[in-house]
Amino acid sequence: MLEVCVDRLEAVRQAIDAGAQRIELSENLSVGGVTPSMDLIKSTRAEISEALIVLVRCREGDFHYTPEELDRMLEQAREAIRLGADGVAVGACGADGSLDWDFLARVQRVVFQVSEASELVVHRVFDRVPDPIPSIERLIELRYDRILTSGGALHAVDSLNALREWNLAAAKRLEILPAGGIHSLNAQRVLQETHCRQLHGSFTKRPEQASESRLPSLSAGMPIAEEILQVRRLLDRSNLASTST
Repeated sequence: MLEVCVDRLEAVRQAIDAGAQRIELSENLSVGGVTPSMDLIKSTRAEISEALIVLVRCREGDFHYTPEELDRMLEQAREAIRLGADGVAVGACGADGSLDWDFLARVQRVVFQVSEASELVVHRVFDRVPDPIPSIERLIELRYDRILTSGGALHAVDSLNALREWNLAAAKRLEILPAGGIHSLNAQRVLQETHCRQLHGSFTKRPEQASESRLPSLSAGMPIAEEILQVRRLLDRSNLASTST
């Protein structure tokens, strides 16, 4: 499964045409993404039949939120599912980086009140948790489906051991989705060394640009169709090889 994060309708179309199988929708990717407008969610849902995950993040910056901000994100999650999103990507933490379990449980209840078929995803707040393996087990208990993570480093390729360990701990009960600096020149290595079967990226930079940057490869630019196509082919080949062995 190839997931592409986008922040505008034109980018949604380009990503799907190039081979994206799932869209993570947000706005303002230049700051890592925030909750998209309800109009953008509706327009995207009307445009595509592929899976649609909506990022729920009420502001840029850290993931330590006030009670008012948490309540606001709960309502945003509920509305995204009501408007037809297949799932939401959420997250919040305490001052020490540990996940805000009360918030994650409330998200599950609110989302499942609208549709129990909804997918629940924890976003890259997970990169900072001090206890990843116990946290994976607790997320499984809460019926979360996926963790979007770079493995703790800025880029996934720099945390391959952690991603492999977490994927092994999840034991197919929850999906580990590598993210952060994924491109056509490192995707194969990430897949081979982590044994993950999904990838996530914005694909707004060519490999030579992504490798030179110290910042995450998220920008307000359009996804590069050739990059998406090449990564999709690598992913398909890798998954085919895995199922045939």
